[in-house]
Amino acid sequence: MTMKVSNLKFTTEMSECAWKGHRIEMPKTDAQRYVSSVESAARFIESFGDVEIVLDEKYGHYAVPAFAESREEYGKVKQAYCDQYGSN
Repeated sequence: MTMKVSNLKFTTEMSECAWKGHRIEMPKTDAQRYVSSVESAARFIESFGDVEIVLDEKYGHYAVPAFAESREEYGKVKQAYCDQYGSN
């Protein structure tokens, strides 16, 4: 399912508890941002644009194809660090 951040729908439950919102990948990191209201979607769009999102059915978050290259580069840097210093 492909759509844009501005197409997300929100429930009352999401607005009452941000952790129940939609998870969207961030650029240049392996983090995700919870978007749980029209206001939080507007802040996401202001920061990163009204990007295309694709629901990842396996993990239940939205992938952002436009961020794929920067996330992959981050992953390589993070792996090199873990290879050198280990991880927790």
